[in-house]
Amino acid sequence: MKASIFRLLVTGACLLTGCSDLTKVEAPGIVEPSAVSNAIGAVARHAGATQLFVTASIASMRRIAVISDEWVYSDFAGNSDAWLADSRRPSQPGVFETGSHFLDINRARMNLMFASSALQAYAPTPGARVGQMLAYNGYLELYLAEQFCSGIPFSVITQDGLTTYGGPKSTADVYALALSHFDSAATFSADSARVLNLARVGRGRTLLNLGRFAEAAAAVGVVATSFVYNLDISSTLVAQNNTLYQNMAGRGVGTRAGREGGTGIDWVGVNDPRVPMKNLGKGTGGVFDVYQFLTYSSLGSPIPIASGVEARLIEAEAALQANKNDAATTGTGWLGVLNTLRASAITPAMAPLADPGSFDARVDLLFRERAFWTFLTGHRQGDMRRLIRQYGRAPNTVFPSGTYWDGAAYGTEVNLVVPITEAPNGNYQACIDRGA
Repeated sequence: MKASIFRLLVTGACLLTGCSDLTKVEAPGIVEPSAVSNAIGAVARHAGATQLFVTASIASMRRIAVISDEWVYSDFAGNSDAWLADSRRPSQPGVFETGSHFLDINRARMNLMFASSALQAYAPTPGARVGQMLAYNGYLELYLAEQFCSGIPFSVITQDGLTTYGGPKSTADVYALALSHFDSAATFSADSARVLNLARVGRGRTLLNLGRFAEAAAAVGVVATSFVYNLDISSTLVAQNNTLYQNMAGRGVGTRAGREGGTGIDWVGVNDPRVPMKNLGKGTGGVFDVYQFLTYSSLGSPIPIASGVEARLIEAEAALQANKNDAATTGTGWLGVLNTLRASAITPAMAPLADPGSFDARVDLLFRERAFWTFLTGHRQGDMRRLIRQYGRAPNTVFPSGTYWDGAAYGTEVNLVVPITEAPNGNYQACIDRGA
């Protein structure tokens, strides 16, 4: 059965398998049909799937930044869905919120599956190349679970373009799927500490989302604090550019001074060295100044998706869960871990933090530190939803609320909806749950 919703997925498959009308185009991941079922074709699939993963990952980071408090959309015109997502207003599924983005993730997910199978069949060594494809798939499932409402349909498209429509999966089910991919990635990646650690951190992040704190800490325990895994960014390949920099440079989005909606972090005013900012002047709407995150200063600037710092943050949260009354500022407890990071993971070292005195205040401080260490890397929305789901916070105390900059009230959305393009899928009706 042909499915119009997945035409973009089919296009992606063609790019990687060499459809007849594309075989003469020279680009990463495009090969002659005769070369598909061999090692050369498998490696080409790997390159093409990697490119699609970069595109989908950056798109996820962009949307997470806008619906959270990292970025503000600065103009009324041009993309009303972006404006609605930024102001958390209930809306019909649109292009910015879900349409192309949902398809981008699923196109990448399918092609990662194709690449993984091809590598196992025709180019099984190094094993970490297979593991990388599986880990990337796990990250796409993480993005889906952290961004979208519960009840995400998982359809499957074959390499000949046929689609089997899938029914809705709960958020917990999607995390379980991600966990299985990270476990498989680790199995294949014994020959690469880099890819193995990517899988370990992804596994820890997934377990954290599931509230399995001790297991999350155990998953990342051997990851060195110095470890960093960056997206495969390229300043010369357009599909792998750091377009987050481009978005900020164009002043259509950016960080705004102050606390967005009264609840966000004052990223600019606190002058934290982990989040260096530059005033770019008025945004495209001409209403307020927007600030650029200077760590992303070019189309080739690296974007981390997993790190040893994140591993320590996972351990710190597990430690706080294990001892909610821990007030020690040094050692292996939650605050000791945070202070060790501040002393050793950035130069010059930052001053140590004091215990704030209560469990709720400790949670506030822990998540604030997480926010600064992981700024604009696709973590913020998931963390904000966890504050609601796992720590009992009211949504309007976590997400921006009150009066939006256009004078209207913020809405109540904490997630994105599956797009209207999923309408042909008879197995899917709507979100199971719009909560966190």
